[in-house]
Amino acid sequence: MRGPANRVAKLGMLLAVSLMLHVLESALPLPLPFVRLGLANIVTVYAIIAMGVGDAMVLTILRVAISSLLVGTFLGPSFAMALGGGVAATLAMWVAFRLAAPPLGVVGVSLVGALFHNVAQLSVLAILFTGPGPAVHLMPAAMLMAAIAGFGTGLVALFTFKRIDRGGLAGD
Repeated sequence: MRGPANRVAKLGMLLAVSLMLHVLESALPLPLPFVRLGLANIVTVYAIIAMGVGDAMVLTILRVAISSLLVGTFLGPSFAMALGGGVAATLAMWVAFRLAAPPLGVVGVSLVGALFHNVAQLSVLAILFTGPGPAVHLMPAAMLMAAIAGFGTGLVALFTFKRIDRGGLAGD
């Protein structure tokens, strides 16, 4: 299967995987309520590499919208923060993948995405809800958590992509 039908099928599969990872992550006990590992970004990194930024952005927006509909936060504060973070992370990861010199690997791209995700979320928080003070105070902890999560998620993505390549799925 080639062409538009193949693209839609691949996008649907990737969306389902990203939603599954999001739900799985939501079930994990975390030390702070606003800390997330960003497992769904594994799918976003894959989409950027295998399909391009347009398809990755579609996946990001659909994942945020559908997951927020499922948990009842659609168009609320957490939706705004998730959408801002997801869009910023997707664009930053694409730039890091395409334009960085020297080129960043999967782990570096994931790390950039996590950092930009948190910066964008705190920016949305500041612009729409609190003003700059609280967001600035949260920035150091948010950057540390983003670095840890982005590195870890990037390692998982790297090992996953190597496994996909061995299975012959990356070029389909």
